[in-house]
Amino acid sequence: MRSIYARAALTRTSVARSSCLGLALFLAIPLIGALQQKPQPAQEDTLKKHYDTAQRVQAAGNLAQAKLEYQAFLADALHRLADHRANTGDLDRALFLFEQASLFAPEDTALRLDFAEACRVASQFPKGKSVAESVLHTEPRNPRARFVLGKILLQMGAPEDAKRQLEAAVHLEPTFEHGYQLAIAYLRLKDPEGAEKVFAEMRAGFGDRAEIHMEFGRAFAQAGYPERGIPEFQKAISRNGSLRGAHYSLGAAYLLGLGDGAFAQASEEFRNELSYHPDDYLSLCQLGYIALSQHRLDEAENDFRKATVQDPTNPDLPLSLGQLYVQQGRTAEAEAALRKSIELTTDISRNHYQIQRAHYLLGKLLLQRGLMQEAKQELKTAEQLLKKTVASNQGETAGGLLNDVAKKTLFNGPKASLLLNPETLKQVEAFEKRVSPAVADSYNNLGTIAAGYGELASAANNFEQAAAWNPQSEEINYNWGRAAYTLRDYKKGVDPLTRHLREHPDDVWTRAALGSSLFGIQRYQEALAVLQPIEREINSVAQLNYVYAVCLVKSGDTVEGIRRLQVLEQGSPNSTGIHAALGEAFAKAGEHLRAVEQFRRALKLNPKDDNAKYRLARSMLELKQTDEARTLLAELVRQGSPTSGAYVELGKLQLESGDIKAAVTTLEMGAKLDPENGIVHRALAEAYGKDSRAEDAAREMKLYESVQSEHPQNPD
Repeated sequence: MRSIYARAALTRTSVARSSCLGLALFLAIPLIGALQQKPQPAQEDTLKKHYDTAQRVQAAGNLAQAKLEYQAFLADALHRLADHRANTGDLDRALFLFEQASLFAPEDTALRLDFAEACRVASQFPKGKSVAESVLHTEPRNPRARFVLGKILLQMGAPEDAKRQLEAAVHLEPTFEHGYQLAIAYLRLKDPEGAEKVFAEMRAGFGDRAEIHMEFGRAFAQAGYPERGIPEFQKAISRNGSLRGAHYSLGAAYLLGLGDGAFAQASEEFRNELSYHPDDYLSLCQLGYIALSQHRLDEAENDFRKATVQDPTNPDLPLSLGQLYVQQGRTAEAEAALRKSIELTTDISRNHYQIQRAHYLLGKLLLQRGLMQEAKQELKTAEQLLKKTVASNQGETAGGLLNDVAKKTLFNGPKASLLLNPETLKQVEAFEKRVSPAVADSYNNLGTIAAGYGELASAANNFEQAAAWNPQSEEINYNWGRAAYTLRDYKKGVDPLTRHLREHPDDVWTRAALGSSLFGIQRYQEALAVLQPIEREINSVAQLNYVYAVCLVKSGDTVEGIRRLQVLEQGSPNSTGIHAALGEAFAKAGEHLRAVEQFRRALKLNPKDDNAKYRLARSMLELKQTDEARTLLAELVRQGSPTSGAYVELGKLQLESGDIKAAVTTLEMGAKLDPENGIVHRALAEAYGKDSRAEDAAREMKLYESVQSEHPQNPD
């Protein structure tokens, strides 16, 4: 039968291998290699064309066309930047950039599939699956969409569904990658014969070369069929004995299939690998591990030290050296090595929580030195990790130490870290540096265009993105701050307005907007400090004068704050806000009779002002007018007021009158409404105590202490 695979050059090199202490025998496909890469010169020419066109038509007044060109530029630039970040292993940044690029080009198939592939690598499988499926919905015959979806389904544990997608990809486009992943799906389904049939087709189509046998051998060994992988590696060696990784892979397959009994055969292959490639890290590690298990300690130390030169950040190496030193009685060196292993271990689940051994051995060494407290902590950590180790090892069969560990690492090992070429990273950063000013400017111009159309929310979002790319731009900070202030999104407006004011301290509008924004998010003292330099201008603007007066009161200057509010009251006697602010100012000054008068005026003008009603009740309590205060508080609670203080005060009154059950109910409502209010928890603890609910009272006191330590509050 004629192969469906066209005869072509292989698209991948020899077996990729991990950087783990020789215990990870084979490694999956390079992290993001499948992401499409666009030729850089052509891409940058396209970017320049879109950006220059946008600038030209915007200057000519054609804003609609300028908007389209800026969006096209951003879609391409952000896509390119996302690809770069994915290839450096910065997946969080890559996914964010893919999201942003997709907003400008939601129908771009290549972009969406690159996005889906990055989601797969980042283990965000549902998101990646959704994106890939959205492509197939409109392009059911897209082979790459089938391929990407198939890989995602494999990692989601759905090999049957993955096989269907990958079969479709092969029939649509019979590439090496598509066929290889289809074979992997068969292996996941425990069907090595099916995989072998696919490999036979591929061998016929792509040629009987050493590299292809390496790939087939790796697939079999990774899937748990080392006996099928061994002949493939032998064929690779027979065709090219110096092929990097070939001898190592054969040795690893021997260990995986035969365990300790294959030490001699495996060692020979690792030495063969080193004869061709003296810097082969994994072969050094495996030889060291074999020597360690056979108590040839000097030889093991020599191999491990050579391997450490190749990968000084690998935590497995100092762990093995630490065990070796313990056996030799070299306690100081053992302690240093074990601590180094713990320091370098960023994922405690690595190799089935192997770091447990480091904590245990370190604890024992510390006991010998008489450091009891530190030793107990290390041994406690080791005990906790041991439980995790036992749980993760359930179902494993017994075997030789090296073989057992190797199998665990192979099947359940941690993700390999992406070893990035420093020169590649420099190129990525250089490209970002070149394109960032244009990205920021494009976002800024889109914001300006949106603002011109009255689309303030869109404008503010674009200005915010522009500031993320160029936070030092005065124009961008001003635009973003102004848009956020206009939308009353004070929290977002504070930072850009602060940056702009720093460069333009005499800009009265920016100072007033920043002060008002800080006031809007209740940062009163900061607002006061910002507004003080324009106090003269404030006097002539009623709204700004009101903000300034309230900030004075909140900051403790009640005398000047009240004076200003009284002046404002004369000019606006029907302002609910001014009366309420005066009420709060008088209450803060301890003048509760005058506070009650102002709160009553505010409520007469706006009977639905819950805050004024609550403040009125508080001042009445200070004046011992308990009955009316209780009526007001009960009304607030009955109406479901969002003011949690009302529940606290009513609950206290109910407790004082002996109505404990009602107090508990009221305070529970307050705690549910505002769980971050420690005062509610304290009052509820008291109520539970009086209701003989000691356990509940203790719980609420703990909540009170916890909340207060993080968010200290006062009763006001």
